[in-house]
Formats: sequence, structure tokens, C-alpha cells
Amino acid sequence: MLDDMKVLSRIAPDLMSDIGRRAQVLSSIESMQPVGRRALAARLNLPEREVRTAAAALKEQGLITMDAAGMQLTPQAIEVLSGAHDLSRAMFGLTKLEQSLSQLLSVPHVVVVAGNADSDPQVLREVGRAAAHRVHKLLQSGMTLAVTGGRTMSEMAHGMQSAVPMNVMVVPARGGMGPAMETQASAVAAEIARRLGGHHRVMHLPDSLDGPALQEMVKLPEVRETLELLQRADLVVHGVGRADVMAQRRRMPAESMEALRKGKAVGEAFGDFFDFSGKTVLQAGTVVALGLGKAYKESRMVAVAAGENKAEAIIAATRHEKHDSLITDEAAAQRIVSLLGGPEESKP
Repeated sequence: MLDDMKVLSRIAPDLMSDIGRRAQVLSSIESMQPVGRRALAARLNLPEREVRTAAAALKEQGLITMDAAGMQLTPQAIEVLSGAHDLSRAMFGLTKLEQSLSQLLSVPHVVVVAGNADSDPQVLREVGRAAAHRVHKLLQSGMTLAVTGGRTMSEMAHGMQSAVPMNVMVVPARGGMGPAMETQASAVAAEIARRLGGHHRVMHLPDSLDGPALQEMVKLPEVRETLELLQRADLVVHGVGRADVMAQRRRMPAESMEALRKGKAVGEAFGDFFDFSGKTVLQAGTVVALGLGKAYKESRMVAVAAGENKAEAIIAATRHEKHDSLITDEAAAQRIVSLLGGPEESKP
């Protein structure tokens, strides 16, 4: 795509801006439809007249419709949508950003979504959709998929689509945490299974059980079955949390908070808190969540996290354990490049 872009810019430099803008508008309509011009312009941080001009051209080509509800794609647009996504990403620098992150983090497959999830909820939705697309591409019949909870993972679950039912088993990769039922790992697993036409199991455990209580719960057949499936997951998809935020959410005792501070913890996943280098500072989860680097040695790992304030946590998580894929947003990606691109890359 980048080579094609160079050729196009040499042949028709005066048209590149219009082509890129149309591709960007078409891609954004797909994720927000039906959407009005003003809302789309605000989302893209563009003058409304530019969106209006691009939309008029797309309508003339039969790729979108415009009515009182807003702009929507036509069936003809589906044929060019994939190419429009790639073109838009290449023209606005996301492809180069993905390549930079892949090299800096040693993650083979990186997807960067435009925007900053910290300030725009729509970006988190698009990160979820991008994650769903990647996971669907990695899944094969007969596989077991393990997933964690959280808002980002919930968005991924709702972005899942499959034209035909898939024979996959989806299991939660950790116990329950917090009051929001729809973002629990078990709820995420159930929603993914429903949308893919597969099967799922739930984890009837809170994520903060003490040792003796956990040992008793594990004796239950339904809990034991889920744990056994979890241990041999083919694909593990997880969110990444900031250490300080997750410690507060867990209501960790003062001594644990002090240990995290002294250890300079910046990130959390599966109950493991780690520092900028990826070294474990503290393990705060149950055995359900522990052993990210032990239980899943044969699994392909996919991390999904967005927002500039998650940059250090993402670096820590990808250094903590080898990942196949990372799905993030532009703000986090740029911050990561800033942190790792200079001579002081070993420090946050």
C-alpha cells in the first residue's frame, strides 16, 4: 500500500488529498452509520464543508445514501470498503505508526485506530471493532478462546460478526470484578459465543477470593471444567489496565499499594502488576488470573487497549509476555513511539 501511495502521489499529487478524504469519510461512515455530516465532521476534526464535499462525491458514485437519519453505506460500498480502510490508514500515517510499534514492541501484528479513546468514546468502539476483526481472523473451528473483561473487551464482543456459525469455545480468563455485569469476563465470553454461534462457559468466581475459599470453589465440577478449558486456550485476548487505576478498583490494602509504588508498577493484566520493563511487581489475582506467562505458553496472545494514558501500561504488558497482536489507538501509539523512540527508551 505504501509503495502504491508513492506512485499515486507522483502521478496525481493534486488528487491525493481528495482521494484520501473520501476514503476517510467512507471508512468513518461505516463505523458510525447512520451519521450526519456535522457529527462526522466533529469526529474527524474536519471542517463540515470538507465532509460535505467528500460525501457528495461518494453519493454520486453510489457508495452512500443520505436521508433524514444520516449517511449510510450502500451494498456497493462493501466491495471497496477494505481498500478504503487501507488507503485512509496509509494516507494519514497510521500504517507507518503500526510498523513503528511492531518494531519497538516486538509485536508482529499491530492495528492502530485513529483518535484518542481518552477523549472520544467512539474511538474505543472502533478499537473494539478492529479487535473483533483480528480475533475473527485468528479463530479456527475447534479452538478455545479465552477473554478478560472490561469496557474495551465488551466493545470487542459487540463488534463480533460471523456469516456462518463457528465451532469455538469461549471462556472467561479471570473471575468477576466490579459491579458492572455487562463488562465481566463471563458476560464478554457469552456475548462473543452468541455472536459467533459457538459455545461458552462462565466463571462463577470473584477475582479476589482468598486461597482456602478458592480451593473449595475449584472442587465444583462446573468451575473445574472452565479452568481446564482455560489452561489449554488456543487464543487469549485481554485488556490492559493502568496499575494505579486497577489497584484502586480492586480496593487493594495499603501495604500492597505501597509495594506497587516502590516497585514502580505501571501496568496490570490477569492480576499481574508489572513495571515498565515488564517485570512482575505484585500478583494480586486468584489462581484463575495468575500465571499469564505460565498457563498460556502455547497460546497466541492479543492485547487490546486504547487511550494515551495507557501507553506505559501497554509497553509493560507487551514486554511482560510475548504477544501476537496489539490493537490500540493513535494517541497511545504516538505516546509509545515518543517513550521508546529516543536514547532513553528503557525508561518511562
